[in-house]
Amino acid sequence: MNFSKIYITKDFDSLKENLLQKVSGNIVKIFEKDDFLLEDAKAVTKEAYIKEERIKYIFIIAKSYNLYAQNSLLKLLEEAPKDTIFILLSNSKSNFLPTIRSRLPIEVINDNKRERSVELNLSKMSLGDIFEFIKNHQRVSKNELKELLQDIFYEAIHKYHMEFTKEEMENFENALKLADLNSRAPILLSLVLTTIIDRKKR
Repeated sequence: MNFSKIYITKDFDSLKENLLQKVSGNIVKIFEKDDFLLEDAKAVTKEAYIKEERIKYIFIIAKSYNLYAQNSLLKLLEEAPKDTIFILLSNSKSNFLPTIRSRLPIEVINDNKRERSVELNLSKMSLGDIFEFIKNHQRVSKNELKELLQDIFYEAIHKYHMEFTKEEMENFENALKLADLNSRAPILLSLVLTTIIDRKKR
């Protein structure tokens, strides 16, 4: 493992043990919490800037990641200290902000549920396609909506190789935050999909 990465798993202990074997002989620091908070992100940042003679792996393991903590981590991930590799573990992709997901590869481990495809051609969709898609997903649950929004963003970046402005990225993050506050699916899906379709007009 020579680059930072996100792992999604239901079995933290088994995956952690497996990964620790792979990095045996290197320096390893583990931050494991139920809820990863801003104070934890500050502790990680402090640890990351402690220089070592060997490669240092920083494991961050949590069932949920506070939004402010993620924003703090984002700055660290964008300019990671030399020879420091971050390994993030959680139980759902929806726990991470789009900006975090866009910077690190994601691997799903021990998840029997098939990875869901958006089933919408983001590069060629029309307003009619958006209308039908929203109609078919208007009654999804909060968690399903969060995952769907994340999947749309992930596919836009990694499958269709789209690039977004800072303002467009903020639209995605705001949609995710509003989903967590139980905002309606049609409104949020319309926001992110029209952001993508408007991007194509530039």
